[in-house]
Amino acid sequence: MNENSTLYFYLVVMILGIVLIAKGLRDQYLENKKKAAADAAESDKQRVDNLVSAFGSLLGKMSADNEKYTVLSYQVTRLKNLVNELENRQKELEDSNRVLSDVNTELKRSNTTLINKAKDLREDIQQREEAIRDMENYVDSIESIKLGLEIAVNNIDAEEISFLSRAITSLGVTPSVRERLAKEGILYIGELIYLSEDYLMDIWGVGPVTIDRIKNKLNENGVWFGMDVIRINDRWYRRKSTNNVLNYGRE
Repeated sequence: MNENSTLYFYLVVMILGIVLIAKGLRDQYLENKKKAAADAAESDKQRVDNLVSAFGSLLGKMSADNEKYTVLSYQVTRLKNLVNELENRQKELEDSNRVLSDVNTELKRSNTTLINKAKDLREDIQQREEAIRDMENYVDSIESIKLGLEIAVNNIDAEEISFLSRAITSLGVTPSVRERLAKEGILYIGELIYLSEDYLMDIWGVGPVTIDRIKNKLNENGVWFGMDVIRINDRWYRRKSTNNVLNYGRE
């Protein structure tokens, strides 16, 4: 073998070695790339699984939150309806309150009117009662005058009771009692005849003892409380009758 052949042989071997080395490196690179791709794919798969799991958990939470949201939405709707109902009720109460206030105002106005009418009516009744009393007094006065005239012309058989024309001092009452009776307009014994014992008891200073003393003094003189007598000016008369004798000593 000559030198060129040897060189050619070495060159072929070298090229073949280089090719084999390149092939080995390429296969190693491809193997490494496949492994890296497999690792990456496994990693991606794991990450996808994690994402799927996270998404599933998120969906679960979203579903739970959706249920909560539905419940909350229902509660919110009920609250809104309740608020609207309360607002309507408040408006109704305010309207009712205004109506009641108007009614109360009208009742107060009517009450004031009724009070004024009742006051006017009482005053009118009092005036009428006073007019009736004045008329009764006037009638009594006319009747007394008529009786006095009839007595004066002897149309009525009557006798004068002079004891009744005496001053109340004749009864023997104390000065304080005389003063109290005088304040009541009682100056003559005859003015006591028209009164009652209860009325005299209501006058301060006229007690039971004084009443008994007055009654005894009246009876001693043939007169009594409630006796039917006729007053003409400051003189008192009574009709003559057999019944008068029976009344002497009456208390």
